[in-house]
Amino acid sequence: MFTLDDLLTATQGRVISKGKEIFREASIDTRTIDKEDIFFALRGSKRDGHEFVDEALNKAAGAVVSKVEGIEYKDKTVVLVDDTLKSLQSLAKYLRRNFKGKVIAVIGSNGKTTTKELIASFLSKKYRTLKTEGNFNNNIGVPLCISKIEKNTEIMVLELGTNKPGDIRELCEIVYPDYALITNIGYEHIEGFGSIEGVREGELEILPYVRTVFVNGDDDFLMEGLKRYSGKIVTFGLSKKCDFRAENINFYNEHVEFDFCGEIFSFPVKSHLPGIHNIYNLTGAITVATFLGISKGVIQEVSESFSPIKMRGEIIKIDGVEIFFDAYNANPSSMKVALQELVRRKKDRKAVAVLGDMMELGSFTDLAHEEIGKWIREMEIDLFIGVGKFIRNALRYANGYVFDDPKEATEFLREKLKGNEVVLIKGSRTMQLEKILEILKEGRQ
Repeated sequence: MFTLDDLLTATQGRVISKGKEIFREASIDTRTIDKEDIFFALRGSKRDGHEFVDEALNKAAGAVVSKVEGIEYKDKTVVLVDDTLKSLQSLAKYLRRNFKGKVIAVIGSNGKTTTKELIASFLSKKYRTLKTEGNFNNNIGVPLCISKIEKNTEIMVLELGTNKPGDIRELCEIVYPDYALITNIGYEHIEGFGSIEGVREGELEILPYVRTVFVNGDDDFLMEGLKRYSGKIVTFGLSKKCDFRAENINFYNEHVEFDFCGEIFSFPVKSHLPGIHNIYNLTGAITVATFLGISKGVIQEVSESFSPIKMRGEIIKIDGVEIFFDAYNANPSSMKVALQELVRRKKDRKAVAVLGDMMELGSFTDLAHEEIGKWIREMEIDLFIGVGKFIRNALRYANGYVFDDPKEATEFLREKLKGNEVVLIKGSRTMQLEKILEILKEGRQ
């Protein structure tokens, strides 16, 4: 919670109307706002939050605004500021400056959300932990999370996202992390960076702010970029060169088992997260947990009970068909590992890849989708179905069928399914490939 005095000190705002003086958290959404929250009227590209101030004052304790015309104060707290977004960020920065606990930032091209959720799950068994919700990892979502700090909060686990140079630096100026975990460097948001080197530089903007980084030691390109870092580097991965490693990996139908190994210890871990990429996510998260004093027993318990996050590597079975559903986002790196996991799960079944466009690749768009076609051919995928316009480039190297929308693709997929297939559904969020899953589920009822 924070007080009106905290808000005024942080934002230099002016009180127009005074009501409640203690707030549970900041909010920008009147659909989910609570009576103890304070509403920040942000201006978006499509809507202006000031249109909803009246509704917010009916539901919540107050509002922070940059204009007061037409507002009925209703005995609620109203604070006038020059810029509501900057004020939200200033509040978060103020609360972070007064926070005595530790802050862990999770960054990288792939696996951030799963790794963040794993770290928070481990740490919450020992510490009062606050985490960013979902993938709300930008200059709005992160400040909103920080506004939820309570007096007994001990650790914050914050996912920080970037799609252009300066994003990580801007967020670090708010959160000032003590530690950072870097999952990997790949072709994510390359449209905003121009090159893979630009992606790396964007992620490594975090280095001046942290004293310890946990990094994927198997990512040679990432490790090359860390040569200038003078702080403590702790590596995780699958190879012997890493400080903490997953060894003796065994995949089974419904789970994976491996040994988590350090310099002087080793213990078994069991998980239901699919794919080799999730072993990296797990190993990174366990490394942080171990570093911060989480016991072996807790790590084993949490690892085994942790379920895939919605739309990120879910395994769903419909009428004998196993669906590997990973359609929250996609870039070339994550697409390749998803196809590899599809092939690994194939066994004596047919492998079907239903793939949507990958977005924000800029000048790399055509080439990246052509690469998918090469992977499909090399991995001997039995059936390829594309959704979108860019994925058509894959047809230059692989046989398949491409449709304009998910509904058409689903109708074709239904005709081809015999009940003994494993199906990967993956693409960028804007492609709305979850509609395919919804239609398949409806057909079962």
